[in-house]
Amino acid sequence: MKKSLFLAGIITAVFAAGAQANIKWDYVGAGYTDAAGDGPYIEGSYRLDGRWVVGGTYSRLSSGPFDVNVVQAGVNYLTGFKLDFSPTTQTYILVGIDNVSGDADETGGYGGVGVRHPLTPQVELYSEATYHSIGDDHGSFTGGIAFFLSPDWAIRSNIALNSGDTKNEFRFGVSYQF
Repeated sequence: MKKSLFLAGIITAVFAAGAQANIKWDYVGAGYTDAAGDGPYIEGSYRLDGRWVVGGTYSRLSSGPFDVNVVQAGVNYLTGFKLDFSPTTQTYILVGIDNVSGDADETGGYGGVGVRHPLTPQVELYSEATYHSIGDDHGSFTGGIAFFLSPDWAIRSNIALNSGDTKNEFRFGVSYQF
């Protein structure tokens, strides 16, 4: 019985130590998105220093005869706020600009808060709550996952649940961490 408890303690300690993965902010990615139309996207994120991360996304969406280019560029400020039960979780504040051009032209801003959490060394979860002034002024709650195939490559997926008449969004793609 004591050996079983000792072995269980060792396994728990190894798993807990393995779960202390670093969150990867520096990456480039590409994939498919389904929003107000569907099509390819590319995205990137780069950590400038200990607190600041810049990022951007470009999507080419088609819906029937309509095509639009969607560009989003912004900055995240890592708050340093730590959760007692999960010290590796990172919280952040995000702000930026949304732009839609092509068959429709509009520009707006967005702002919100987010959380990134390394669940295991291979799995990272994140969620964001944002407000967007573009289109019909809408709120968005996004949840996503990154599954790391290796330290450099990950499969990423997320879903954004949007308020009002703004269509929900789904993304699926791959990324390269550097």
